[in-house]
Amino acid sequence: MLDLLIVGCGPVGAVAANLAGVANLSTLVIERETGPFPLPRAIHFDAHIMRILQQAQIARSLEPHTRVWERSTFYGADSTPIRVHDWPTDKPYGWAPHYLFYQPELEELLREGMSTHSSVALRTGVEVTAWMQDLDGVTITTRDVATGATEEVRARYVIGADGASSTIRAGMGADLVGSDFDEPWLVIDLLCGRELGRPNESEMFCDPARPATRVPGPGNHHRWEFMLLPGERAEELQSEQVIGELLKPWVELDEVEILRASVYRFHSLLATRWRDGRVFLVGDAAHQTPPFLGQGLCHGIRDVHNLLSRIAAAVRGGPGETLLASYEAERRPHVEQIIEMAVAAGREICLLDPAAAAERDRRTRAAAHEGTLPPTTFQGMPPLREGLFTATTGAGELFPQPRVRTGSGQSELFDDVVGPVVTAVARPGLAERLGVTGVAVVNTASCSEVERWFDLHGCEAAVVRPDRYVYGTADGPQETSLMIRELVALYPVVDPR
Repeated sequence: MLDLLIVGCGPVGAVAANLAGVANLSTLVIERETGPFPLPRAIHFDAHIMRILQQAQIARSLEPHTRVWERSTFYGADSTPIRVHDWPTDKPYGWAPHYLFYQPELEELLREGMSTHSSVALRTGVEVTAWMQDLDGVTITTRDVATGATEEVRARYVIGADGASSTIRAGMGADLVGSDFDEPWLVIDLLCGRELGRPNESEMFCDPARPATRVPGPGNHHRWEFMLLPGERAEELQSEQVIGELLKPWVELDEVEILRASVYRFHSLLATRWRDGRVFLVGDAAHQTPPFLGQGLCHGIRDVHNLLSRIAAAVRGGPGETLLASYEAERRPHVEQIIEMAVAAGREICLLDPAAAAERDRRTRAAAHEGTLPPTTFQGMPPLREGLFTATTGAGELFPQPRVRTGSGQSELFDDVVGPVVTAVARPGLAERLGVTGVAVVNTASCSEVERWFDLHGCEAAVVRPDRYVYGTADGPQETSLMIRELVALYPVVDPR
C-alpha cells in the first residue's frame, strides 16, 4: 500500500509530490492531462512560498526564472497614486518578499524535481472514477483516458489537488459556497522584447471608466487584466481590435506575441469541508480567491505544506487523528481571512461610480498620510490562530529564517541546516541547558534576526514545528523542554535526509 496518492499534477499537486519525495513517502501522482498546462495562470508568490519550495528542493533552480517584485502602485480615478507598496530589502524568511514567475516554467521544474525522488511516481492520462475507504486506507479506481483500462490503487491517504472542478470534492459530497463578489475580467498574457512600464513594479488602475492592472512577469512575459463593464460580452473584449485598443497606452500589437486573452470570473468560494476521513482537499479544490492580493496559488502551496508535515508524521507513528483533524482547523480560518482581504480590495478597485471612486481616493490618500491604511498580505501574512499551538506569545507565527553558522563555519539558511524536524531555538546559555536529545537545537549566537524576534515577543526560546510555525515560546529550560516533548509526541523525530 502506498503512503500517499495525489490526484492532480498542477503546481499545487506537484509541490505536494516534491514535499512527499523529500519526506521519503511512497507516493503516486495521477493527472488526467498528458502534459503540464502550457499557458501562464498564477504569476505571484511570496517569501513564505519560496521557503516552502526551498524545503521541496526547488527554490534554487527556480530563482533564476523569477523577477523580484519590488513595488505596487495604485492609481486613483485622476490617474495619480493613491497607495504605494514599497517592499523592504531585508529577508526575514531568507528570501525576497515577493516574486513574479512564469507558471509553465514552474511546472516543468516541479516535474523535474519529482523525477529525482525514487519514492514518487507520476501517471498522466489517468482519471479517478471512484474511491472508497476503510479504517486502514483508501482504494481508488482509475481509468486510462486513452484506452479505457481501469486499475485499483490503494493508499493510506489521498490528496485532492484536482482544481476547481474537483472529482475528489464531488466524491466527498462537499459544496462550494461563497460571497456575492463575482466580477468578470479579461486577462492578457504576452511576450515582448522590451520592458513595458516600470520594471519590477506592478500598477493597479482604479479607474471607474475601466479598472485594470499591469504586472511585469519574468523575462519577456507581461500581464494585463481589464474589468468587463456591465453589458459587455467576453467575445467582444477578446477580439484583436479591442485588445489592441486596450494595450495601446503601453504597446502596439505588432510588437508582441499574445499568449492568452481569456475572460475569467474573479470570485470567492470555499468548500463546505476539506476532509473526509483519509481524503483531503487542497488548493482550488478547497477554495478559490479573487486575485487582487496574488494569493490563490499561495493558499494551495501553504495547504500542502501544512498537510504533508502531518501525513509524514502520521505515517511515522504520530497520532494521526490529532494531526489530521487540525489541518482544516488551521488552514480554513487563515484562507477565510485572506479571502476577506482580497474581496475588500476588489470591491474598492472595481468601483464604477465616479463619485464613489473619488471618495475612495480621498479616503485612501488620507489613510496613507496618517499611516492607517488597512493591512493586506503585502505587509505580511497573518499568523495561524487555531490548531496545534500553545497559548504563548508568538505561537502560530511563521518563524524567521536567518542565515546560521554551521560547524564548519559556513553560512547557510536555517531550514537547510536543521531540516524539516521539531526544532528548539534559544538564546546562548539556555540552549545548552535544555536536556533534550533527538531534536534540532539552535542557539541565537550571531542570529540578529532571531534575537530581535525574541525581544519583540519577550521570550528566551521558541519551539518550532517541522512546517516552521512556532508551537510556543518560553523563558526557561523546564518549560521549553516540556514543549519540545509535547511537540515530538505529535511529530516523531525522523529527519528523512
